[in-house]
Amino acid sequence: MHVTLVRTLVPDAVASDEVASGLREELARRGVLEQGDGWPRIEVEVLRADETSEGIAARPNRPVARATDVALVARAWVVAAPGSSPQSDTGDLRAEDTIAVDTNAATGAQDLRASAFHRADALNAAARRLGRELARRIAGP
Repeated sequence: MHVTLVRTLVPDAVASDEVASGLREELARRGVLEQGDGWPRIEVEVLRADETSEGIAARPNRPVARATDVALVARAWVVAAPGSSPQSDTGDLRAEDTIAVDTNAATGAQDLRASAFHRADALNAAARRLGRELARRIAGP
């Protein structure tokens, strides 16, 4: 099987690539990954990235999140040949990761630079897990 990212609706291109990488990784582990473009292939569509707060801390002037959930939603299907109908559609699958909100120990203020790095790492980890799960859904247990 070849893998092709056909569409992404999220602004983070690296996370979208991580979904495809996770899918390739799982297919390679099973011995069914083919290099390059070709047929049959698994087509991947990354649909949505979500971010929600987990737990709220009372701070002077405003509440703040104690942790953040980051998640991606994607789907995949098999196309056997050019122009053929999609098969084995996974439906929408979601993977998420939770990160603590970084704060400055001296001031108690949020450390936005550190949080941005942790958010990107968590989103990429969730994306890779999502890709592996898409492969398992298509290739079987």
